[in-house]
Amino acid sequence: MAKKHYPFFEIEISKNYPSGISTHIDWKPNTNIVETKDSLVIEMELPGVAKDDVTITLLNNQELIVKGIKKQPRLEHEPVTYYLFEREFGTFYKKIVIDFPLDTTRIKSLMEDGVLTVEVSKRTASRITVEIK
Repeated sequence: MAKKHYPFFEIEISKNYPSGISTHIDWKPNTNIVETKDSLVIEMELPGVAKDDVTITLLNNQELIVKGIKKQPRLEHEPVTYYLFEREFGTFYKKIVIDFPLDTTRIKSLMEDGVLTVEVSKRTASRITVEIK
């Protein structure tokens, strides 16, 4: 079976930010990427993350970067003994490279019920008529 070619691919960086500053990525949020006729929709599960702790950046009109931090809540009664510790906390970073033209003036984002949704509109190709001389 042939591998399907997708018009974009996802890159998860676990050791370095593009700035070259070494960092540690603590967890990777589950992400859906859906293409519609007019846009690309990215849904990222970020339960317990405050929207002020998330940044969304578009570089070079094709690299969508979502990064942030999920802070660990502190219990009032310290010290504590953990018997089970499955929730993930710390920094996260996702870069999605898109290889079709985007309308950078029409990017929307919404954080609701622990899900970040980013919708990036596709740029419509303009048609021009060229006069032949």
